[in-house]
Amino acid sequence: MKLIQKIKDKKQQLIRFLFGSFSATALMFVFQACYGMPQNRMSPDEDIIIMATITDMETGQPVEGLAVNFPDLELEATTDSAGVFCVSVDGAEHPNQVQLLVNDVDGTENGRYETLDTNFTYDDLLTPFELQVRPHRGK
Repeated sequence: MKLIQKIKDKKQQLIRFLFGSFSATALMFVFQACYGMPQNRMSPDEDIIIMATITDMETGQPVEGLAVNFPDLELEATTDSAGVFCVSVDGAEHPNQVQLLVNDVDGTENGRYETLDTNFTYDDLLTPFELQVRPHRGK
């Protein structure tokens, strides 16, 4: 019996390892597709990529189907299956403070989450970052 349990445990460990490896690989591909190689901004007129990953505050898992809105920059995006969104913004003119709104638009399909309304300095948005959203507890 103990041998069978050990085999089951090893199988479970292998599955976790493979799933984790594939998840990390997928995130790297998404990052490269959205963000590309590091940019040396020679001109303020070049486009800037804003990229972030949104995760569940309680589980740490990525959250798909959230609408991300930057009203000050007039930009919108939706998180993908890895919880990632990216948008391109003209680097020429921008406000110092940027409002970021995150809304759950897919209903209960990927869980329900509270709205996140926060502000960043524009410079904080220039490197990839992570946000956490709180699961909705209301009815």
